[in-house]
This record gives sequence, C-alpha cells and structure tokens, in this order.
Amino acid sequence: MKLDVSEIKKNTIVEIDGQLYKVVDFAFMQMQQRQGSYSYKMKNLITGGVQTFTYKSGSVLEKGDVITKNAVFLYRAGDTYTFMENDTGEMHDLNKDMVDDITGYLKENMDCFVMVYKGNVISVILPPTVSYKIISTVPGVKWDRAQAGKKPATLETGMEIMIPLHKNEGDIVTLNTLTGETN
Repeated sequence: MKLDVSEIKKNTIVEIDGQLYKVVDFAFMQMQQRQGSYSYKMKNLITGGVQTFTYKSGSVLEKGDVITKNAVFLYRAGDTYTFMENDTGEMHDLNKDMVDDITGYLKENMDCFVMVYKGNVISVILPPTVSYKIISTVPGVKWDRAQAGKKPATLETGMEIMIPLHKNEGDIVTLNTLTGETN
C-alpha cells in the first residue's frame, strides 16, 4: 500500500529499500517559494539503528506489510524469551537483543502483541498499563518531601522504579509501560 508523505505520522511503519522502519519523530519544513519537505527520524526495526530521511511534498512511500497479533509472554530461559500467539498457538523464541528495552516489564502469562513481518517476529508491543507487586522498598518518612513524595522500589520482575511514599511491600502498583511512571 502506498502512503503520501503527508499521511505518515508517528509510529507508522514504512518499507524503504527492503528495510522496515518505524517513524519515531517527524517535522514539516517550508522554504520560501519552494516545495515543502518532510523530515522523518526512523528506527530500523531489524537492526535497531536510527536514521533521518527527508522527502519532498508529494513523495510516496510503501507502507510496511506488518501484522500485529495477540500473544502471551510465557517464560524466560536464559537469554531467550518465549511468546505464544493466542489464535494459532505458534511459539516464538526471541533473543534478549530483540526485547532488551522491555525485559523489565515482562512477567509470565502477560498479554501483549507481536509484530510479524514475513513470518518473523520483529517487535513486541506491551499493553499501555500493567499492575505489578512491590517486592521490596524502603519505608516512607511522612515529612520527607525532598524526592517529591517518591521512594525507590523493586517490582516482581526485578525492575527498579520510583513509587509514591504511601506504597509498601506487597502492594500492587500500576505502571505505564510507555513512560515508566506509576499511576
């Protein structure tokens, strides 16, 4: 499917020279009495590298033929993370490099999405918010506001975050997977 560059927004996946790219950021530039141009900062979904591309208004790019499927994160074995598609039961083993930026959010039997391109999983999409149990934290001091009412805590996945002072060990905290902030 062809896309005009004016239709391409953030998180759109496009195919350029046989490579898949995800739009991270974009800007429109208008020069005096000249045709405008679009500048895109894109992340290569295969290699992970980030590049900048510039196109004149009216240019056309090919939309990436990526399928998003419902999946479940099953378990981690060493540096391998195993996901299963809900509809087909097909298993996907991904190495740590492919999910390195989201490993702290993954917990067993967690619903998520996998992006499939030509039969291969290229990315994992987490739900927007996930609830986690607090494994360890320091006691909050009632009058201590030097840290804006936050204290460090370790979650059941081993990830360390800042939580509100009133939360204690064993409590459940909801985490925004896009920003890493607690709700």
